[in-house]
Amino acid sequence: MAYKLPTHLITGFLGSGKTTAIQALLAQKPEHERWALIVNEFGEVGVDPMAIETRDDLQLTPLSGGCVCCRLGPQLHTSLKQLLETESFDRLLIEPTGMGHPSGMLDTLRKPWFRDRLDLRAVICLLDPRQLRQEALLQNASFIDQIHMADVVVANKADLASDEDLQHFYQSLGEVYPPKQQLLVTQRGRFDINLLDVVRDGQFQALRPQAHHHDHAPHHAHDEVAEPVRMLPEPCRPVRYQNAGQGLVSCGWIFHPEDIFSFDDLESLLQSLQGVVRLKGVFRLGAAWVFINRVGTEMDYDAINYRRDSRLEILASAALDWDEIEAALIRLVEKGVDSPYRDL
Repeated sequence: MAYKLPTHLITGFLGSGKTTAIQALLAQKPEHERWALIVNEFGEVGVDPMAIETRDDLQLTPLSGGCVCCRLGPQLHTSLKQLLETESFDRLLIEPTGMGHPSGMLDTLRKPWFRDRLDLRAVICLLDPRQLRQEALLQNASFIDQIHMADVVVANKADLASDEDLQHFYQSLGEVYPPKQQLLVTQRGRFDINLLDVVRDGQFQALRPQAHHHDHAPHHAHDEVAEPVRMLPEPCRPVRYQNAGQGLVSCGWIFHPEDIFSFDDLESLLQSLQGVVRLKGVFRLGAAWVFINRVGTEMDYDAINYRRDSRLEILASAALDWDEIEAALIRLVEKGVDSPYRDL
């Protein structure tokens, strides 16, 4: 298998401490490794790159005067391609501007040419936990998008936050759907370098024996407690999770990030399900991703910047035909393979 460069997005709103965190990561870099760093600043005069010490084992590429998710998108494409074609690196770090919607950058990194050369690891978002109490920021689309897109969220500047701020951080981020892979609290941007190697395409931990690749006979629930098992979805082969309690049953699926759905048929399928108490999901439609929320018979949709995988969770008063629903979802993925949205 061809080598893919481990690639990491370090995101966060203005003042969250992204550059400080990158400096802390560089201090932990193994001596024998050579890293590349792309720093994007909204302003025309790049200041953040000046805070990064010049060193022989780091290739620093500043991109100033706009956001790489929109205005500087072509420049990112060109700079990144030039880096990959002219030099060899052990890691690539990308720091988007705090003003941007980094989903656009992530979409660029998932295009075929880059997908074959980059090993995109977990997206790490830094935030100041005090910001979660600022109403203006909670209405800021960039701030919310960065949180939703992240796989790991780090509450930085904990030394400046109160116990109530940190408790609010855990409570607020713990309720975000889809859930985060990790929530951390730190100060001065310090976190273990091993956090870079969290795999964003799913190290999903199933705590129930119901979690499985569904390529065999229908599963029957057991009473024994299973050891945690890590399952990975494959293209057109989702991982299924089931649970029951308090008079309700639930079933959920996690799909491979390259699975693409046909929206019209997906909407029709999810609307047609009977006995649903609550349904929520995130689906890749090609370049676009959508969050779907259904309560009873009412269903609504919103664009979402989450990009890790497609997933669906259904809560019902009684068990539905999970096998048939899963088969129908897979048929939509197969139909979506020819979607005009693919690779846009």
